Amino acid sequence: MEQVNSILIVGAGIAGLTLATALRRKGINADVIEIKSDVRQQPGVGLSMQGNSLAALGRIGLAGSVLRHSIPGSYLNIRRPDGMLLTHQALLPMGGAGYPGTAGVSRSRLHEILLDAAGNAGAQMRFGLTFQTLQDNGDSVDAVFSDGSQRRYDLVIGADGLYSKVRTLLFPEVNPRHLGQAVWRAGVKRMPGNFTTELHFGGAYGVAGICPVTEDTAYVYIVESANEGTRYSEEQLAPLMMSKLESYSSPMLADAARQLPNSSSISFRPLETLLVDGSWYRSRIMIIGDAAHCGPPVLAQGAAMGIEDAVVLAEVLADTRDSLSQRLEKFMKRRLPRVALVVRNSVQLCEWEVTHQATPQDVGRVMRESQMALCEPF
Repeated sequence: MEQVNSILIVGAGIAGLTLATALRRKGINADVIEIKSDVRQQPGVGLSMQGNSLAALGRIGLAGSVLRHSIPGSYLNIRRPDGMLLTHQALLPMGGAGYPGTAGVSRSRLHEILLDAAGNAGAQMRFGLTFQTLQDNGDSVDAVFSDGSQRRYDLVIGADGLYSKVRTLLFPEVNPRHLGQAVWRAGVKRMPGNFTTELHFGGAYGVAGICPVTEDTAYVYIVESANEGTRYSEEQLAPLMMSKLESYSSPMLADAARQLPNSSSISFRPLETLLVDGSWYRSRIMIIGDAAHCGPPVLAQGAAMGIEDAVVLAEVLADTRDSLSQRLEKFMKRRLPRVALVVRNSVQLCEWEVTHQATPQDVGRVMRESQMALCEPF
């Protein structure tokens, strides 16, 4: 049947690099272009890799590398603003018995692992480069790049994030929607007793949490209501985040607040959502990851969904018994219901935080329902 021998991946983020490795593992040639000149030094401090993302990486031989550089956990602690423990929220084995429920990892370290894996697998990568045009010929795609070069591919995949240039070509009517919230994040030293993610509910601003990512470091965050367009200068970030954390009397959050003047990684980002609720492709050009679906980080599934997309897409494309369009439809049937559930439940949790109508029990119920669904095969 139809062979897919050469693929262009636009974007060297988590989904794009995972896809490059997954395709090369299947013997499919992959070129990666990235508009940034360097992706090793990532903004932000860390992220929580849930069990299903680890299981997906395990299918392409990368779970072990990530786990060696992470802090695994099997539960979350849910606390009051003063730090009093309300409950241990056990994490279901979303990746199966062989993987922890979650693992905190440094963003830069994760990108190093994925970048090295893609290069070692034989993917060709070019940085500081984007495309000028993509011409879909029906049986191939001609790409003209920003340096004037050009090449023909069997398939082009946009893994270029929430503000995807590829998505704009395919679905110009689909744009991110602001959720009325923003998230503050900062890197801090890991505190004694911080063995897993510590979530504090009911404070003056919203959920505040701490997640360990290495033996020595963690990241602290606050999710708060915010108007669209809210921005702050670099000089404002530390004192503003300190004042917000100081409204919580939790010893852990108080300790994190004291560290902020010395933190080199404080960020403030509005929360947005997006879902292409239908096929993510037109003929031979498609999108995956945040370019196709994105929700707020309350379920810690953003990276997981992009990683799953990449692994499943490589598996489907390698099965040459069907035509390309049939393979892409199989991919959509496997992926759309799962990511739609994650986006829907993430947005529900986010809206509850804005309205302050949810109890910790409500949050726990939706989180557990989501985990149960994500335990299913993908």
